[in-house]
Amino acid sequence: MAALNPAFQITVGSARSSSANPVGMPRRLTVERDMNVPADSCELLLAQAVGAEPGEEVRVELGMGDDLKRVFTGEVIEVRPSLEGFRLRALGKMNALLKLRVSAVYEGRPAGDIVRDLVRRAGLSYGKLGDGPTLPIFYVDQRASAYRFARDLAERLGYELYTDREGKVMFHALGAAAGLDSGVGGLGGLAGGAAGALAGAAGALTGGAGGYRYGKELLAGGARRAAPAWGKVEVSGESPASEHGEGTSHFLTANRRDFRGAAGDGEPVRILIDPAARTKELADRFAAGYLATARRGAGELFATVTGRASVELGDPVSLADAPDKSVNGGGYVRAVRHRFGGRAGFVTDLRVAAEDSQ
Repeated sequence: MAALNPAFQITVGSARSSSANPVGMPRRLTVERDMNVPADSCELLLAQAVGAEPGEEVRVELGMGDDLKRVFTGEVIEVRPSLEGFRLRALGKMNALLKLRVSAVYEGRPAGDIVRDLVRRAGLSYGKLGDGPTLPIFYVDQRASAYRFARDLAERLGYELYTDREGKVMFHALGAAAGLDSGVGGLGGLAGGAAGALAGAAGALTGGAGGYRYGKELLAGGARRAAPAWGKVEVSGESPASEHGEGTSHFLTANRRDFRGAAGDGEPVRILIDPAARTKELADRFAAGYLATARRGAGELFATVTGRASVELGDPVSLADAPDKSVNGGGYVRAVRHRFGGRAGFVTDLRVAAEDSQ
């Protein structure tokens, strides 16, 4: 069977460039999607100028031969023509949520419903949105972007907030945090979730569609291990009133300990006052979510593999057969970078939350 060549198709507004018809003669293409960064990005360097204006839609597909898959959806934010070439930069759909500023009060709504409403107000669509706990009251105001409020909810719950390859907003738990809303709370839930996620990745993926082996698909790899940012998290509501019901507004109490939520056991301790934690149950849930958010950055795997346009944020992945055993392991994808061009060919860089380290 003949080897397949890397291929691309780029659409900017009504203009299209592809491997078969390389309008503008693309020199280099980089797509970056990272759960730590609010919006996906795409940078394109062309040998010749094309008709492109800020605000026009951008779609990028990559693959091998005729098998192309979408890797980016967004809009042009900057064009920079010069004597050396034509540079175009685009941001993903999440940029609309970053630009949205709105005031709203949500009463008795699940966290997922709040994010769903903000997504709709931004004119976006959504994919998987976890419900999360019901919040007695939650305020959104124009002093910060709608994205900031959605991100704050994600950090409280241990959720990930990102967009998929089509630009749909995703808001849900992955890896060790996945059990926090199913009755598996606190530290035990985090440890069990991590072990389960790792076992699933190692058992189902090694050598499979999401498994990469050194000397084959895995071109380069590395690992990072660090102490979690926080050993314990304590959360107190601004108005600890669960003794009198979640709808009350008592701002003083003789005993704050009975209304404090906590997760973890160790140093350092992060102490938070959260107005949304109006019950002891919510304070406990937020503490577990904040701890999960802090822990997922403690262990990471890094990989460069032969071009994989099919890789999506959140996908389970495993690395195997690396000479250094610390590079082998599994987890879920938190960042993807596709590099396409004359020098690099087509390669994909991955950053993976290595939950076996937790």
